[in-house]
Amino acid sequence: MPAKTIRVALADDHPLVVTALRDCLQRTPGFQVTCECTNGSELVGALAQNPVDVAVTDFSMGYGDTSLDGFNLLRRLTRLYPETRIVVVSAQNNAGVVTRAMKLGARAFVSKEDELDEIVRACIHVTVSSGYFYSPSIRSVLDNAATVTAPSTELTLRELEVVRLYAQGFQLNEIANKLGRSVSTISSQKTVAMRKLNVQTNTDLIRYAYENGLI
Repeated sequence: MPAKTIRVALADDHPLVVTALRDCLQRTPGFQVTCECTNGSELVGALAQNPVDVAVTDFSMGYGDTSLDGFNLLRRLTRLYPETRIVVVSAQNNAGVVTRAMKLGARAFVSKEDELDEIVRACIHVTVSSGYFYSPSIRSVLDNAATVTAPSTELTLRELEVVRLYAQGFQLNEIANKLGRSVSTISSQKTVAMRKLNVQTNTDLIRYAYENGLI
């Protein structure tokens, strides 16, 4: 049990997930959920008004709008709120995504396939320890990747983000606007990623994203 109240902000574009996370944390002594957000932009704004100890956020929140999510959101949170510990809760099962997320400032990564109590453990861990926390499913993903070289590791962080968003259904101009880059840069990064992955068509690229847990 934490020694002091841990203030938590929640962000997920699925209301049922936010409700489940809130209920799980609030029934645990020592936690206070201060805000609930449906996208990354709301989360960034909410933290300016309500500082918290831990931000629990989904990784992919592009559903229905062009809100901040993914690596872009992690970069923004780390820059603006360096004292806030970031816990990612996601359906991701790609070791490359997990590793990059931690390098960008996340302190814990929890799979939506694991028990809800893993969120409680993650929040406590990041407030009392400087080490990283991985839920059981994420640890398994990382352990398996240690013995198998995944094609995604060949992509840069920026290329990986372009592939992920493209597979989600965003057009190149939408990705450019979302990431703050030019359309030509996004097009070039997509082309380079396809060459590295040795895929010839957009369908093959989307299939790669699905098979490697990018979406």
